Amino acid sequence: MVTAWRHRFLLDVWAEPREVDTLPAVIRARVHDMATDEEYYVGSFAELERIVEARLEADGITHRRWERP
Repeated sequence: MVTAWRHRFLLDVWAEPREVDTLPAVIRARVHDMATDEEYYVGSFAELERIVEARLEADGITHRRWERP
């Protein structure tokens, strides 16, 4: 049985300006893990997911699933 567990992450997302207006916007993000005070810079949701999944693994929560409340 999983005990109550909670981590907080602060996420900053921004679009970087491009020199050529017709190119797609470059979206970047900074993830701050409030528990460890570590910061990560990411360029995709896949990278963000890997950070959260790694935190879950580190806390021993290996059998899990995501769902909406």
